[in-house]
Amino acid sequence: MENILKQILDELKTLKEGQKKLEEGQKKLEEGQKKLEEGQKKLEEGQKEIRSELRYIWDDIKKIDARLTKQEEETFILKRMK
Repeated sequence: MENILKQILDELKTLKEGQKKLEEGQKKLEEGQKKLEEGQKKLEEGQKEIRSELRYIWDDIKKIDARLTKQEEETFILKRMK
């Protein structure tokens, strides 16, 4: 009888240790999930910044293209006048 009680107590101790390990693992998973979410948020913010900068770059490209087109037209006209 005493042997059975000792075996039950040992099993209970093993179960408690296993439960503790599972809880620690769950905590680590939750912390990792939180870090991933923070990283995702930073990536999304970075994408917004890139999009904003690209709009300015695209506007500059259009301005340069318009000036170049005007210069080409003026060059064409000047060549015809020669």
